Amino acid sequence: MGEAQEIFDFIVVGGGSAGCVLAERLSADGRANVLLLEAGGFDRHFLFHLPIGAARVWNRPASNWNYVSEPEPFADNRRIAHPRGRVLGGSAAINMMAYVRGHAGDYDRWAQMGLADWSYERVLPAFRRAESFLHGADDFHGGGGPILTERAADATPLMDEWLTAGESAGFTRTEDYNGRTQEGFDRFQFNIGNGRRANSAVRYLRPALNRPNLKLIVGALTDRIVFDGRRAIGVDYLIGGARKQATARREIVLTAGAYNSPQILMRSGIGPAEHLSQMGITPLLDRQGVGANLQDHPATGVDVARAKPGELHHQLRADRLGFNLLRGWFFRSGPAVLPLASGTAFVKSAPEFEIPDLQLLFRGYSPLMAPWFPGLKAPQPDGIGLTVCHLRPQARGRVWLASSDPHTPPKFVNNFLSTEFDRRALRIALRLARNILGQPAFDGVRGAERLPGPAIQSDDEIDAYVRESVRTVFHPCGTCRMGTDEASIVDPQLRLRGIDNVRIADASIMPDVVGGNINACVMMIAEKASAYITAK
Repeated sequence: MGEAQEIFDFIVVGGGSAGCVLAERLSADGRANVLLLEAGGFDRHFLFHLPIGAARVWNRPASNWNYVSEPEPFADNRRIAHPRGRVLGGSAAINMMAYVRGHAGDYDRWAQMGLADWSYERVLPAFRRAESFLHGADDFHGGGGPILTERAADATPLMDEWLTAGESAGFTRTEDYNGRTQEGFDRFQFNIGNGRRANSAVRYLRPALNRPNLKLIVGALTDRIVFDGRRAIGVDYLIGGARKQATARREIVLTAGAYNSPQILMRSGIGPAEHLSQMGITPLLDRQGVGANLQDHPATGVDVARAKPGELHHQLRADRLGFNLLRGWFFRSGPAVLPLASGTAFVKSAPEFEIPDLQLLFRGYSPLMAPWFPGLKAPQPDGIGLTVCHLRPQARGRVWLASSDPHTPPKFVNNFLSTEFDRRALRIALRLARNILGQPAFDGVRGAERLPGPAIQSDDEIDAYVRESVRTVFHPCGTCRMGTDEASIVDPQLRLRGIDNVRIADASIMPDVVGGNINACVMMIAEKASAYITAK
C-alpha cells in the first residue's frame, strides 16, 4: 500500500499526445474526476513552443528518455538511438510537427483483420474532430478541432525545386496527401498555428487545466497497476522519492507509448510469464504478446553539399539567431516560427504495389548545422538531403524489461533489415533519392554527394551503407496489439484482455504501422478511446 491515496474516476497514465487528448475529453462534462500522471516535467521553456525550437530541445536529457536499442543483429550490431519525449506533450513536444495520417488503405487493412470500427470511413470522423485545418475544412479535414494544422508556406525555401524535381523524375504531384490521394510529391503539413507548436498538451490539455475535476501531476513515474484479483483498482507511482497510490473507480487508461505501456503491464504482472519470473515479478496473467510486434519505420538517406550556403545557414549566425528568436516569440514571425522540414513524398518501390511503401522527407539544410559567429565559432558546411524510410517493413522486434525497477530503461530490438523484402525497399529508396536530388531543378543548389558518396554504387555497396546508417524516424508502435483473436492484447474497443477496468490508447495498440508519421494517428486513437469510454 502506498503512503498516500487519492480517488478518481479515471486515471490516465502518460501525458503525451494521447494522454492529453483523453484527459481533456474525459473531464469535459464535469461529472468525472480525472487524474493525469506524467513522468516528465512541464513544457514551460519557450523553445518547446517555437517551431524552430525542436532542434534545440530534441536531445535535452530532462525532456527525452533517450532510449537506445540492443545491438541490432542485421545492422552491423549497432545500437540505434530512439528519442522519446519525457515532458508534458510527450514526443509531440520535441518532434518535427509533421501532420500525416497514413494511407486510407492502412485503416481498411485493419478492418480486414476484423477491426471493423477502425476502417478509414470510421476513423476519418475522429481525425476531423481533432483538427482545425487553417486552409479550410472539407470532406477530409476538420475545421473546429483543437489541433491547428497548416501546409508549409508557399515561400518555403527550395519548395519549388522539390516539387519540380519530383515531376521531372517521373512522379506525380498530390495536392493533399492527407486528402483523397496520398501518393505523390507535396509540401508537408504541420500541427502548427499562429507561429506556435500545436500539440495536444497545448491545444487540448492547457485550456482544461482550470477544471476542478482534472488533476495533473508531473514528475510522477508510474510503477505498476494495482489489482483486486483481476480487476484494476489503481496505480502505484513514484514522485520526489516517495511512493504513492491513486485509486480509480472506473478505468485506468495507459497512454505511455510503445515502449513504456508494455513495461508498466509487465511490472504489473501482465506479460510473458517466464520473463516476469526472471525479473522477480509474480505473473498475474501470462500474455506472450505484451512487448512483442514492435514495429518502426527504418530509414537512411542521401546528403549533398550545397553549392553556396542557404538562408537558414545565414540566419544561424548567433546575433541573427537571437534576434529571430525574440521576433518569433513576441511577434510570431520570421524563420523561428517556420518548421525545419519542408517537402515530403509518398511513392512505390515497385509498380505492382497497391499503395506507397516509401516516404521521402526533404530538407534544405545540413543536419550538422549549428549556431556560429565569425571569429568565435566557425559555421558547419551547409547541405541538402533526403531521408528515405520504408513504410511497410516486415521486421518485427520486441520490448522487454531490463529490471523490475521503473527507473531502469527497457531493452528492445527492432530487427531492422532482417528480410530481403526490407533490404530491397531501402536499396531502391536510396537510388530514388539520388535520382531526385540529381534532377535539373537542383542544378543551382546541388554540390558533391557527401553520403553515401559517389563510390557507393553496387547493390552490395548500397546494402553495406544501409546497414551502417539505418536508423529510425521515431514511429514505434504495435507492442500491445489490438485484435479480435485471443492472443491480441486489447480488443477493438481497446480494453485489456483478461483484466477489468484497463484500456490502452496509444501507438502500442496499432496492429501494424501506418504509412507515415504516426502522431496524428495516435491522437485519432485517443479520440476513439474517449468515445468508447464516454459511451460506456
